[in-house]
Amino acid sequence: MILCVGLTPTVQRTQWFATLQIGAVNRARETVVTASGKGVNVARVLTTLGGTAKLVQIVGGRSGRFLTETLDKEGVPHHSIGAEDDAPTRTCLTLLPEDSPATEIVEEAAPLSPHDAALLMAACKNALWEARAVCCSGSLPQGVRETFYAELVREAHTLNLPVVVDGQKAPLREALREKPFLVKPNREEAATTLGFSLTGNPEADAQTAVQALVEAGAEWALVSMGSKGALLGNATEQWRILSPRVQAINPIGSGDSLAAGFLFAYSEQGLDVPSAVAWGTAVAAANCLTPTSGVVRPDDVQRLLPQVVYERLE
Repeated sequence: MILCVGLTPTVQRTQWFATLQIGAVNRARETVVTASGKGVNVARVLTTLGGTAKLVQIVGGRSGRFLTETLDKEGVPHHSIGAEDDAPTRTCLTLLPEDSPATEIVEEAAPLSPHDAALLMAACKNALWEARAVCCSGSLPQGVRETFYAELVREAHTLNLPVVVDGQKAPLREALREKPFLVKPNREEAATTLGFSLTGNPEADAQTAVQALVEAGAEWALVSMGSKGALLGNATEQWRILSPRVQAINPIGSGDSLAAGFLFAYSEQGLDVPSAVAWGTAVAAANCLTPTSGVVRPDDVQRLLPQVVYERLE
């Protein structure tokens, strides 16, 4: 299976509005409540695509029980650890007005006790023995060492497992020391993590980011350029990836969907890295066409895949 490590799951409330005004009463015309968070999204999309995933996470309170019950109903395999203090799993909001871009309101995850942090690490290391690849995604809650992802990368190396790290700042810096297979920050996250300046030129900044991330230890780096696509590279080659143009319903979770699509194509279909990233890009675009985050329709993926353009840069 593909091990999905998610330390900050969330109950996601997605609400639709005709318009959204700061300082006024805004009445949602529709509300949907789902299980989400970066690790949850990756595991769900992998499962939808036909892959075998296993999510390791920590949950608490009624919101945590709602989350695990939802995953059970959706058929997403998970190992959910109950928080020692039963602190409620966080709730985040996605606000989708018709006349303006999506707004995210993010609640920080509750701090973890040393006991819970140790349980999480033990569960992740134990699951490595069943894994063919690993995805570490999202921020780390207070109480978890900044070296958490780095430790998993180091352990995975002993089993010859590729690890994707979708993080930033200190957790990503520490993970880079252990030479992960692929990292996928955006330009701003890469600059913040490694301390270089951005010029405002998307492709030039992405090239700088890819080079810096590879020099820092990544075998491959995938850096988003927003609407301009993404840049993929290693020590010897770089690729430009252009996403299909879609009329997005809800773009939240597209980065998680890309990670899931990449891992499915690379680990389960045997595609090379550039082709797998192109496959993941189609999955990310498909995520934009559904109302809630981390949800794709396989038919959309197949329809969008021929529209992904990827080319090697000379």
